Amino acid sequence: METVLIVVTVLSVAAAAGFAAAAWRARAEEQRRSAARVAALASTLAADDAPLEPDAARPVAVASLFAAAAGTLAGSRSFITRAAITAVATAIVIVGITAGGGADRATAPPQPAPLELISMRHVRDGRTLTVTGLVRNPHRGTPLTQAAALVFAFDREGSFVASGRAALDVATLGPGDQSPFVVTLTDLAEVGRYRVSFRTEDGLVRHIDRRGDASLVRVQ
Repeated sequence: METVLIVVTVLSVAAAAGFAAAAWRARAEEQRRSAARVAALASTLAADDAPLEPDAARPVAVASLFAAAAGTLAGSRSFITRAAITAVATAIVIVGITAGGGADRATAPPQPAPLELISMRHVRDGRTLTVTGLVRNPHRGTPLTQAAALVFAFDREGSFVASGRAALDVATLGPGDQSPFVVTLTDLAEVGRYRVSFRTEDGLVRHIDRRGDASLVRVQ
């Protein structure tokens, strides 16, 4: 996008410079022709004081001077018009290419389907909390390698207490595959609730809770 803007700016500056140069040339040419017409008219007036000779009876071709000047001015204006049309056409083409690139980006392939949490339960034994569950990679998902489950424990006021992590039982979870997981947290004085999430080496993996309730589970 920045490259396209730079190209458009350069073309605009070039077109403006071309228009200015053409206008300057047209104005200079018009001034030169005007000076020539004045000189021709002054010469004609001076000739009126001279004795009339047979050749002096011929009309002075003043109209030809105006025709030449008009032709030159018309040519300059035609050049300016062609340059303006070329600049506008170039801008339209560049805008079309940019819009086409935006359309390609708008039709980018959608993100893969998120991981699905099918079931989950926990067991509290003294200062130990064990969370087990089952996840499924949907058919529209992408293969997950070395995925792990993370459990974050909080006290009854919502403050963070501890966390634990364990790899899924299935090392490579392909589309349509399921895998259980077991995460154990030890040495917990108090736990009011916990939350589960999943991640790989590339980062956090989106998931949907298919159990019908939230992933944030209260510990009885």
